[in-house]
This record gives sequence, structure tokens and C-alpha cells, in this order.
Amino acid sequence: MNITLITARPIDFLQAEFNHRFGYSVGLHLWQAGGFNFCRCFLETGPGRPSKREIKRFQEQVAEVVAAFIVERWEAALLESMLLSQYEGLDAGAIEEICRRARAILEQGENSYLQLQQRGEPIAARILEYFQENTWLNIDGFVRFRLPDYLMELDQALEEAVDEYLMEKEYDEFIRLLRYFVEAQEPRVEKVHVVLSPGGGFQLYDGENRNLSGDYLEGFVVDMADSDLNYEDLLISALITIAPRQVVLHAADKGRYHNTISTIKSVFGERLIHCNGCSRCLQPLQKR
Repeated sequence: MNITLITARPIDFLQAEFNHRFGYSVGLHLWQAGGFNFCRCFLETGPGRPSKREIKRFQEQVAEVVAAFIVERWEAALLESMLLSQYEGLDAGAIEEICRRARAILEQGENSYLQLQQRGEPIAARILEYFQENTWLNIDGFVRFRLPDYLMELDQALEEAVDEYLMEKEYDEFIRLLRYFVEAQEPRVEKVHVVLSPGGGFQLYDGENRNLSGDYLEGFVVDMADSDLNYEDLLISALITIAPRQVVLHAADKGRYHNTISTIKSVFGERLIHCNGCSRCLQPLQKR
């Protein structure tokens, strides 16, 4: 019993996997021809014909090896090829980053190796079905014409990765612009205390504990329960307008405001100071 595998890609992974999984129970014959690599694997059973059970197990293991080859070794090249066929003008850095994000999306889970095995299972099942009537397998052609579900999964991951990448680029450009505005204008107030309330609103005070809403922007005290406005946008706009030399952040629950705090940090950098606990921080906590 033998199966011949054909691919234009390097087959060092196939050779290593066969040696690791089968040891001396399978013989290998490797050669090249016409720009393709060939790998013929033989089931070594000694005298006599192999049993149906031995043949089935051999086919299952070869299918598992080929599935692992596709997911673990070829997938990155497939993603890059699909990306280049759909999007123009991407530099090498963007291509690498988008493909990395796509693979991370595909491999989501606590154990990435286990995720790789699980994603290879339906591919191995399709290959095993093919082996019921064939002893030659062109891996490249099989992927392109017999695994539409797998290719669709890659395409969806790429689409999500591209969206993430573009959104992050837009965000970075937005932050860069805000930094420019902050640096380009004179501070209206030396120090601003930002108090984030549990209800989702905020209050701004200067260093003398004066509420800044009346002096600078009307309605800085925002009650999100009665408004459709985005408090984070209003807060950032207010801080950009005032352009303080120092921003002191007060928040009893910093985890809840992670995105807001991250944005303020990105814009104001070293101007931002986190208060570790004071009356401003504790007061909203007591109102819960």
C-alpha cells in the first residue's frame, strides 16, 4: 500500500512528520520533477498484504500529516497570496501585519497548537475521503478546488484583519492630529482634574477646584443616561480645547474606562497623571 503526494512547496515538513509519526513502519521515496516535489510513502507490514484495518489507519495518518502541512506550513503563504490578489498598494510591513492578524484570528483560543489540530480535522476528513478512491494527491490542486470552506475561512479572517488594520491606522492618524493640536496651542489652564463618574459621565476641575464647564465649554457635566452623546468624544474635545500642561485622572473603576484612559494617554502622553486615590476618586464610589 502506498500513497504519493505532490506539491510545488518544500516538503521538509512532510518528511519530518512522517518520520516522527511512523518511524520505520512507513518507507519514503522523495524526488523532484517538472518543478514539483513528490513524496511516496509505503506502508511497511512485512510479509503478506496489509489488513483493511492497517490500510485505513495508514490513510488516516497520511491525511492528518497532509492537513497539518496545509494549516501549519502553507497557510501563511495562502493568506499572503489571497491578500495580494484582493488589495493593491500594500507595502511589505502592511502585508506582514495583516497576515499575522489573520492567523491570530484563525488561531483564537488558549492553546494555539490545539486550535491548529482542530482546524485541521475537517481537512483531514476530506483528504481521507479522497483516499478511498485515489492513491495520488496533488496537494496544491486539492486545496484550491476541493477545500472551498477552508479558503472561505481564510478569506473571512483576512477581511476581519484588514478592517482591524485600517481602523487602527485611522485611529493612529487621529491621535497624531490631536497631539498636534495640543502641542500647537497655549494651555488655557495649567492643571485639569478629570473625574470619571460611575454613571458614565465626567467632570472637569482646575487646580483651584473650580468646575470648568461654566468658564470654558457649556455642558461639560454630561449625564449619559439622558443623552445620546458619546462622553469620551466630549471629554477628549474638552481637553483638546483647554490643552492643559497636566491632566490628573481620577477614576474609582479604571477598568471600566480602559478605552477612554488609553485615548487620553495616547494624546497627552507624559502630561497625564493617574491619581492613586483621593476624595475626588472616592466620592463617586460612595454614591453607588
